[in-house]
Amino acid sequence: MAKTVHHLKMRHDTLLPENFPDDVRYTSSLVEQYLKRFTKQGDLVLDPFMGFGTTLVVAERMKRQAIGIEFDLERCNYVKTLLQDSHSSWVQHGDSREIDKLNLPQLDFSITSPPYMGKNHTENPFTAYTTTGDGYQAYLQDLKKIYVQIATLLKPGAHVVIEVSNLKHEDGTLTTLAWDLAREVSLALDFQGEEIIVWEPTYAYGYDHSYCMIFKKS
Repeated sequence: MAKTVHHLKMRHDTLLPENFPDDVRYTSSLVEQYLKRFTKQGDLVLDPFMGFGTTLVVAERMKRQAIGIEFDLERCNYVKTLLQDSHSSWVQHGDSREIDKLNLPQLDFSITSPPYMGKNHTENPFTAYTTTGDGYQAYLQDLKKIYVQIATLLKPGAHVVIEVSNLKHEDGTLTTLAWDLAREVSLALDFQGEEIIVWEPTYAYGYDHSYCMIFKKS
């Protein structure tokens, strides 16, 4: 039986360039442990919110193939500089809400950490916070739609891991993002449960932990 609590160091292999002031990456060690568990060499992995490319870099090192989708063009160009083999990793500049337009092949696995939104926030996370969104409930509905599209690409029995945290706000309120996300994505994929990631040193948003929500395509 797999462990449900994992202790990981909040430490990155590389520093980001100065033009990226906010380091919001998850760690290589997190990606490594789930790739070892749910994939084998040659498998195709999707990160629908690629960010700074941690999933793709680790997948390449572990001899998996990986596709990353990222709305921010500057991040896409940066990730391309990190990859050694352009034939085994792909960087897609685009909107994950339109995955079905990208003509992607069948997938063996997906792992990501989505762009976060609090219940009172106004910016749209899916446009790299550059436009005004339609609110928290619309954000959750978009997450569900994204994973409905991903579900059609996954091979039967394939797993999905989403690393996410609940959000504590300065006014003392809480956005239960992890629970809300799990509820919505479970309408597209079978929810297998959550695993707690205990981070040392402390994780952001006032927590020392986050969650990996695990789903499976029946």
